[in-house]
Amino acid sequence: MKPEDLVTVAAWLYYHEGLKQEDVARRLGVSRVKVTRLLARARAEGVVQFVITRPLPESFRLAEALRRRYGLEAAVVVPAAGPEEAVLDAMGAAGADYLAARLKPGLRLGLGWSRTVGRMGPYLRRLRPVKDCTVVELAGSFLGQANPYAISGPLAAALGCGLEALPVPVLVESPAARAALLAEGRIAAALAAGRESDLAVVGLGEVGPASTTVLTGMVRPEEMARIEKAGAVGDVLMRFFDAAGRPVKTPLDERVLAVGWEDFLKIPHRVAMAAGAAKLPAIRAALRGGLFQALITDASTAARLLEGGPTSGPGG
Repeated sequence: MKPEDLVTVAAWLYYHEGLKQEDVARRLGVSRVKVTRLLARARAEGVVQFVITRPLPESFRLAEALRRRYGLEAAVVVPAAGPEEAVLDAMGAAGADYLAARLKPGLRLGLGWSRTVGRMGPYLRRLRPVKDCTVVELAGSFLGQANPYAISGPLAAALGCGLEALPVPVLVESPAARAALLAEGRIAAALAAGRESDLAVVGLGEVGPASTTVLTGMVRPEEMARIEKAGAVGDVLMRFFDAAGRPVKTPLDERVLAVGWEDFLKIPHRVAMAAGAAKLPAIRAALRGGLFQALITDASTAARLLEGGPTSGPGG
């Protein structure tokens, strides 16, 4: 049999007749390795062509477009249908699934509290215990008497691993108060652990009077107005950035208890969970600046992020 005929027959037996590779090898009297090579040649030469008769799901299509547009390692898009609470729940489930696929022994998982990140809570049961892992808080976890958005404790329990807590406010009253807290060995150790994270999952904050930091009383409206005037469009761990994803210095920097800007950017894999029209400027700026390797968002936000021409950022 001619070599080109052998390619055709092998492809027909495998794809049309549904034989396994070892059965094709037996029929043709060749090795299984030879069959693998024949099938690869059949695809390369167009002897076999595949036609997918159904369109890709919109969420997957948008995720792939985001990944290519912004140079991301991964993107996850959930449907935007239904009320906001339903969308947030879907994002929480997607966040838990994203973590589940990336858990490994010895992982140091950094967590920044946010309303969206907190929605992973009901879905932590999907995670399996991981040997020698650690959950690390990347920012102060106190918000008044309690923080309804923090899930570091439940996450550590679900993974059966240790917790490096940062049991202080993310924003204190003065630089002197911050210095005093940093002098505490436990606080300094927790921040040092945060800098050694392998993977970080955080939310993104918007800038303006409706931001969570203003609504919870952490930042006064007049302070936020000055931050906005300085060119900030969003924040990560209370570190503000402009429309190009570059850091914006603010008076709050000397009062924040969280992993610093440069240290955050050294974490190997950084995941943002954010969606909604109000956060669109922050999300777009963060992606343009290459602040994250992965994004979890909803379909409406993804579509808005894909409007217009190529970006000027790392993935543009």
